[in-house]
Amino acid sequence: MRHEFSSAFPKAADTIDPSGMRILQLVTHDKMGGVRTLVQMVETGLHARGFEVQTLPLDTGHGMVPTLRNLARLGWAIVSRKYDAIFTYQAAASVFGGFFGFLGRVPVRAAHHTAAPEGIRRHWKALDWLFGSIGIFTHFVSNSVSTSASFGKWPAAYRRRFILIPHGVDPIPPARVAVDWRQRLSIPSDAFVLVATGRLVDQKDHAVLVDALGMLPGMHLIIAGDGPNREALEDKARALGVAERFHLVGPIERDALGDILTAGNIYVFPSIWETFGLAGVEASMAGLPVVASDLPVLREVLCIGDGHENTAMTRFHPPCDPASLADAVKNLAANYPDAQLRNDFALLHQEHHSRELMLERYTNFLRSESGA
Repeated sequence: MRHEFSSAFPKAADTIDPSGMRILQLVTHDKMGGVRTLVQMVETGLHARGFEVQTLPLDTGHGMVPTLRNLARLGWAIVSRKYDAIFTYQAAASVFGGFFGFLGRVPVRAAHHTAAPEGIRRHWKALDWLFGSIGIFTHFVSNSVSTSASFGKWPAAYRRRFILIPHGVDPIPPARVAVDWRQRLSIPSDAFVLVATGRLVDQKDHAVLVDALGMLPGMHLIIAGDGPNREALEDKARALGVAERFHLVGPIERDALGDILTAGNIYVFPSIWETFGLAGVEASMAGLPVVASDLPVLREVLCIGDGHENTAMTRFHPPCDPASLADAVKNLAANYPDAQLRNDFALLHQEHHSRELMLERYTNFLRSESGA
């Protein structure tokens, strides 16, 4: 089911409660993934704290003409000073919201860095660099220390606008046992199962998982997600002779992911870059050991326990290296943590990555900027 953002676009200023700070969240498009999860959490959380929050996409999903009309309405509403703050996510939304927010003198124009520098297309990167350096944006929201550090070579005028608000994460809802994925996919009950989630795009590098699967005889891999790389992944699995152990199950709504995670023994997270690593944290919150790319940000968000806990529950491999990934999986499988340790580590992650801590930081930031 397609997620609908908050209420329809206001037709008059009196539709907005003047007693609260009026916040517009802009996204480029509405797609499943970490950005959607974050904007929903921020919207509902700030609304509960007395802010008036509205989240809208630039792309309507209904073609060019409706999208252009939507852009015109959005631009006019922003310059008409209907909002006290604009939070933007994704490159196009940030450039659009920052520009019109600057024209409309919106006091807070905060762009979220939902992509590392290498994940931003060249033309958007150039505009982001320019807008951040000359003050079109007032703030950049980074949800990890590592993401802030990845912009270390950018101009000082750009970097001094950074604020750190670590990503809050809600645990995946418990398994509903609506679907027994092992049974549905004809996976033997005693088979060792790797599971991954996310868009099938180059950034997530699911191809390296298929390569590694060829080095992990008897193991199965389930991936929940869809995207442009689906056909290429299926072709690779057939070419490597692992198609019977490779299971693409398509996009799964968040409420149903518990059943997918329950079917797995290890969560695999081979991304080339991340700004936080939401899916890996969700897996840790569910008590799944994780094998992940050795990225600074993933070490930051996954290794939050003591040395013993981190060593027992996480393994890292060089990005894009199937042999090292396979070795990490074999090592973790041979030294699989017991149920008590998995449960303790899950609770630790749930506390450390609390939604409430994130929302408290957003609230304090907005109140400080409004002079409250």
